[in-house]
Amino acid sequence: MSQVFVRFALLAATLAAAVAASLLISAPLAPDRATAATCAHYAGPFHANHATIYTSGDERYIPYGLNVTGLAHALTPGTVPRDKAVVQAAALSWCANTVRFQISQDYLVSSSGTVDRTFLAAIESEVAYARSLGLLVVLNDQDQTGPDAAAQYMPTQRTFAFWSSLARRYRSDPGVIFDVFNEPRNVLTWDFWRNGGWRSGVRYYGMEDIARYIRTLAPNNLLWIEGPHTGSTLSHAWAYRLRDVGPLMYSMHRPVKSHTVASWNYSFGYLVARNLAPAVEGEWADYARTDAPWACWDDAPTTVPLFLRYLARLHIGMIVTRMVPGQLIESGNLDDPAHIRSNWSCTTGLGQGAGRQIRNWYIQHNS
Repeated sequence: MSQVFVRFALLAATLAAAVAASLLISAPLAPDRATAATCAHYAGPFHANHATIYTSGDERYIPYGLNVTGLAHALTPGTVPRDKAVVQAAALSWCANTVRFQISQDYLVSSSGTVDRTFLAAIESEVAYARSLGLLVVLNDQDQTGPDAAAQYMPTQRTFAFWSSLARRYRSDPGVIFDVFNEPRNVLTWDFWRNGGWRSGVRYYGMEDIARYIRTLAPNNLLWIEGPHTGSTLSHAWAYRLRDVGPLMYSMHRPVKSHTVASWNYSFGYLVARNLAPAVEGEWADYARTDAPWACWDDAPTTVPLFLRYLARLHIGMIVTRMVPGQLIESGNLDDPAHIRSNWSCTTGLGQGAGRQIRNWYIQHNS
């Protein structure tokens, strides 16, 4: 840990000016280093035993982490400094062991499959920084934010070019995890989710196609496989499970209503409760904002604590959404968790979030 802090001190000085001046984001405060020193970190290669992922030292790996979203969009001069500030906060303030980079398929590879070297260099810089702080890194193929998003609701040939670049580059680092495809959408059947097919003259590939391709390039890195319908369910993932592509975890995003144990058991928890396969809440959000009704639980004061207890009981980890004021943080300071006030509502009392509960939960379970 002392080496991590030495690296942090050297890098923080170069980041602070750009971050504070152009992005209005501040780094975690110094006292949180004491908390960070107690937080658990893990090392691969990973292996699965039914519903549990184990490290190279046979410790149970449960992801606790933050999403990092700058690379889901076109690069700007502030993208890398801003993302590194979030990574720094994850390591030094939020007691994370994992960060998940959402990476735009469109901006990394062109429609012809050509890799943008500048964009790739930005990925390499952010991954190296996260790894230097002892964090595991999840690389996610994000297809929803680029110029060709409308035609890419499932993997296309372009997805193979995306993973050809990144899987080759990181196959020797077992601390890098591959999240195969972000939120497969417009999936009419589970068979289409797993195996792909033709639609409107376009060949779409299934989760198993992409996972098998990654395995030809990177035999050992842990894979995350997301469910269909914006990742909100894994209800039939075991019936249509991917075979011979492990180790893998199934990833679910924001379970839909109702916010009950029975609903969670049906949509994803059964995988772990029945000791079938590992699962993770791979992109969770709950904040009060009228322009994002899908992200707001109107019963959050009671159901968020229930949800966190449910995850803890099943040893299921969580990656939470962006560090944005009113979501995870209250202000521009990344060490200023948002909280749920007594006037919580999805239409009034806006700008609130579950950041405080999440950070406390991470510290409790990852220390």
